[in-house]
Amino acid sequence: MNDLCKQWFESSILSPKEKLEIKHLTNKEQDIYFTHAPMSFGTAGVRGKMGMGTIRMNRFTYANLAQAYAKYIVTQYGKNKSIVIGHDNRLNSDKFALLVADVISSFGVKVLLFAKNQLMPTPIVSYAIRQTKSVGGLIITASHNPKEYNGFKAYHDDGGQVLPGVANAIVKNFLKPLDVINYTCTPKRSLITYLSNDIVDKYLKDARVVLLNKNIISKNKSYPIVFTSHHGTASKLLPKFLKQLKFNVKPVPQQTFFSASFVNSPISNPEVMESFDLSLKLANKVKSDIAIGVDPDADRMAICIKHNDEWRLMTGNEMGTIYTYYVLKHKRFAKTPYIISSYVSTYLIDKIAKSYQAKVYRTGTGFKWMGAKVTEIGNREIFVVAFEEAIGALNTTINRDKDSFTASALALEIYDHYKESGMDLVDILEKEIYPKYGYWFGKTVSYTFDILDWKPLIESKMQMFKQHKTKTIGDLRIRKILWNKIGDCLEWHLENDSWIKFRMSGTEPKFKVYYNLNGKNQNILINQYNKLDKIFRQMLGV
Repeated sequence: MNDLCKQWFESSILSPKEKLEIKHLTNKEQDIYFTHAPMSFGTAGVRGKMGMGTIRMNRFTYANLAQAYAKYIVTQYGKNKSIVIGHDNRLNSDKFALLVADVISSFGVKVLLFAKNQLMPTPIVSYAIRQTKSVGGLIITASHNPKEYNGFKAYHDDGGQVLPGVANAIVKNFLKPLDVINYTCTPKRSLITYLSNDIVDKYLKDARVVLLNKNIISKNKSYPIVFTSHHGTASKLLPKFLKQLKFNVKPVPQQTFFSASFVNSPISNPEVMESFDLSLKLANKVKSDIAIGVDPDADRMAICIKHNDEWRLMTGNEMGTIYTYYVLKHKRFAKTPYIISSYVSTYLIDKIAKSYQAKVYRTGTGFKWMGAKVTEIGNREIFVVAFEEAIGALNTTINRDKDSFTASALALEIYDHYKESGMDLVDILEKEIYPKYGYWFGKTVSYTFDILDWKPLIESKMQMFKQHKTKTIGDLRIRKILWNKIGDCLEWHLENDSWIKFRMSGTEPKFKVYYNLNGKNQNILINQYNKLDKIFRQMLGV
């Protein structure tokens, strides 16, 4: 047992249950979980498994994160400013939110919680920061990670996630590891207040701005739309919002109630087809051709479409392409329109944007970069959409993070628009976009290395691809290999303007490979992908 682990185990502050948890850890787990290295901000805040340890999510590390963030707020803005705190449905999220509120109030910072400390979707928390003119905010969430995880997402005054410069400033305020369990504070409960539900109602009203065809609200739409929230924060609010828009929403009863253990959702990531298993059963029963799924904190949304009698999960790249095309085609712009996407997302949108005299801005992976870019551009140009391949999209500027509410509304407007002519979302790609702008195939594959000490292993895999010497891969030529510092990814540039990019996940033990293949038809591109995937699996040993 190392010094930190021993200090925690022998402390009178820990409960018998917490000490028993430490006792049951293996020696290797003790060394990894109790470390003098600080917690780190990844792609979207700090995330980790809940449990005892200096780098795991528990009451001591949350207090450490909160005091570090509070010191940053006071240094940057002074006292008597407000921040908003929200949380998801995970185990202990509500308790951690109250703990964080206590710590931050002790620094003289006003804390705004939601009514009765109810759980709240991430996009509404981002919106509330802007509406209340707060100087920042926090969300206790681990997004779509498994139920054992929790997290700490920090926000700027614009409602966007903090960038690395701010994250580093917060990390510098961390307590020394030996001081973490001995930290105490004196909460100033008079500084902790609760927002009324009026702000939620205002968000649901303002979110309608995403609709290009406002008449759709009064249109009778009887076709059923299946919805699952995976027991998360959108369980009640997103069906309410879509019903206000007169959509015939059919929630999956087994999954649209709050559950800290995700009792009927072993997979809560809507990017994965298996997460739609119950949705598709209901869809087949009620004769629906469309199913919407969102993750627990309701920032990410995915759609399944029944196309030619087979269910098809639309990717983030495909929906981003459709949003781009539809908005540019149907909206009139007084200024230059612009799209934001990451370096690992499809480049097909560049061709579409060019035909409408629109701009495309590329950022690193993660919506912290995209939200910041929206704020930076301001009113200089007209926003169209921000999206990334991992199904997240921002379709308005009322907030600065991924938003499943506005993404769902616009996607359903598009679905309804084309339904009248017998087309679905897949048809938009195959019959309108690809013939005009070129055939494209994209896919993101995550290879998981679920071991305790996973970072060194994944870093070694990246080195292997950096040092690759062969000039071809499969039947494609490799024109050049380079490191994209801004995108934090390795790029292989291939013939036909195709590319493959490699990236290490910032929050999970995953090595990600991103494909962007161009060619004459879809079948050729799918065959190319299948060959490449087989080669990479052999190289990675998975």
